Amino acid sequence: MKSWKWKILFPVIIITILVGTKYVLWDFPVSSGKRVGNLTKISKKGKFISTWEGTIDEGSGDKLTSYFSVRNNDLGEELYNYEGKQVILYYDQYLMGWPRDTKYNVTSWKPKDVAASISVGEVDDSRNQNEALSLLSRTLFCSLLGTLFENQELYQQVKSHVKEKNLFLYRQFSACNE
Repeated sequence: MKSWKWKILFPVIIITILVGTKYVLWDFPVSSGKRVGNLTKISKKGKFISTWEGTIDEGSGDKLTSYFSVRNNDLGEELYNYEGKQVILYYDQYLMGWPRDTKYNVTSWKPKDVAASISVGEVDDSRNQNEALSLLSRTLFCSLLGTLFENQELYQQVKSHVKEKNLFLYRQFSACNE
């Protein structure tokens, strides 16, 4: 009677250990952080299990080049369209990287602000200026889309072209409709 219980219990224990090990090594983040620099390269790698792999240059020299991976395909496409520009990458670090090339998985990103050094007294003024510039650029962009809206065929062509070429800009389409 004990032998049939052991034949069932042993594989269950082995499978539980394997699943737990996989979770700890590849799916459990051991740290998180951010890196700021110039997005120098990003490419999609892999035929069966594909990930986005990239590098960010945080300054001059080899020690200031960081390598990262992106699991999320939409996030990878956004970064691909922003290659060559200053970015802030937020990441999780794992114990092992497989199937990614690195242990660093980017979870989100944003463009780096131009004004990096602001004194304490200028924070409110700078924030108001940034909000005003953001509103102005959104208004101009939405106005441009509004001129295209009368010709629905042209509007849809532009929308599909932007969706294919620049996912970041495409997301601004929905912001205009809010």
